[in-house]
Amino acid sequence: MLDIKNLEEWTRTYFEQPENIKKAEKACEHYDRIMVTNVRKQLMSGSEQIDMNEIAKEDPGKRLARVKYEVHPAVKVGGKKGKLKVNLIDRTSEFIPID
Repeated sequence: MLDIKNLEEWTRTYFEQPENIKKAEKACEHYDRIMVTNVRKQLMSGSEQIDMNEIAKEDPGKRLARVKYEVHPAVKVGGKKGKLKVNLIDRTSEFIPID
C-alpha cells in the first residue's frame, strides 16, 4: 500500500521523475490520436458542429479515460484508505476514499 502524507507534494514529485514525464508525454500523444480518430468519425457521420466534450463523453469503451488516467488501487492518504487517480494529461491526482 502506498502511504502519502501530502497529495500535492506527492503529485509534484511524481511528475518530476523522468519515467513519469515520458509516461505522461506518451499518454498525451495517444489521447490526441484517439481524439483525432473520434473527430474524424463525427465528421464522416455528417455532423455540422464538433463538440469536444461530447466526443469525450461518447467515447466507446472509455478509451480516452483509460489513456488519460492511471489508477493506484491501494493508497492511504491522511489515514484514509482508497485509490489514487492520476491524470497524466493535466498532471494532477485525485484521492478517492473507500467508504
